[in-house]
Amino acid sequence: KSQSQWVRLAQLEQTPDDGVPRAFPVLADRVDAWNRFPAQRIGSVYLVRQPGQAEPVALSAKCPHAGCFIGYAPGAEQFSCPCHTSAFTLEGARVRGDAEVSPRDMDPLRVEGRSTTAGDGTIDEVWVEFVDFQTGHKQRIPQA
Repeated sequence: KSQSQWVRLAQLEQTPDDGVPRAFPVLADRVDAWNRFPAQRIGSVYLVRQPGQAEPVALSAKCPHAGCFIGYAPGAEQFSCPCHTSAFTLEGARVRGDAEVSPRDMDPLRVEGRSTTAGDGTIDEVWVEFVDFQTGHKQRIPQA
């Protein structure tokens, strides 16, 4: 069974349609036996919205090789993993394909735009179906 959950990640205005990746933390409540830990960081996601796109594309910031945080430097033409030098295009594909250390491309996540009413206006939000995939596999396997 897939361990996924829909989480509110950002307001749409926080993801301008300029093609620049922006990292957002994924916060969710964690429950461990009798304890409840509200709003804990469980991951990080890059949102990238290209010119003219209504919604951004979401990519997990966790490297599929060993779980390191994939970085992006403003103005860079690619994402990079500092742990084992894997590089990814801004669309999440491995730059050198199977020659990369990472066994697969960055993990894409489903995105949904939602609107909520606040005061006298409407706020457009970006929601993501967050899935934490196992590392080290060519195929995407959700964590149990």
